[in-house]
Amino acid sequence: MTSKHITILCVICLLALAGTSPSRAQSKKPKSENFSALAYLPTGAGPRMVGAGATRNVQIYIKTYSSDADTARYADTLLDAGPDALLKELQKAKSIGKVSLQGRVGFFDLKLIRSRPTEGGRLITAVTDRPIQFLEAYYSGRSEDYKFGILQLELKDEEGHHEKGEGALVYAAKIKVLDKNKVQVENYGAEPLKLMGVRKF
Repeated sequence: MTSKHITILCVICLLALAGTSPSRAQSKKPKSENFSALAYLPTGAGPRMVGAGATRNVQIYIKTYSSDADTARYADTLLDAGPDALLKELQKAKSIGKVSLQGRVGFFDLKLIRSRPTEGGRLITAVTDRPIQFLEAYYSGRSEDYKFGILQLELKDEEGHHEKGEGALVYAAKIKVLDKNKVQVENYGAEPLKLMGVRKF
């Protein structure tokens, strides 16, 4: 995935979350799911990283998916009151999932998680308030305006019904509402963390 492609997908996913019929977007999947992946660290990640191009094992834990009602409420907050209001809602919300990166202290907590059917698979999207402890290990510059985190997994059904795919973790994102029907997502600094070899365990 290229950075541009990931950003476009994030915009599409955020717009989908704001749809008028969220029940059609939410696929029927188990409430609890776990995934593993290999993360490729981005270029320019900062002096605290092992180095650009290095890899780390990642585990993604999903306790439950967001309900249609909660999703609609978050979407209305974003479109009607703006990203700052959405951020406050996410900060107050309980964690319903997390991302654990090998060798790093702390977790990337997930507050809004949706699973949408796609041709031959599904797309999982998660949005959360920016986890400062996790992010600042990667960046040494100013990132206060990039207060959101976005996780995305593109899964395909393989033979034997085993899901595999790839994804991305945008760990410092800025969300802008351009008008009532358009949302723009901008990631801070380095490219998003690429997640390869995603599989369920």
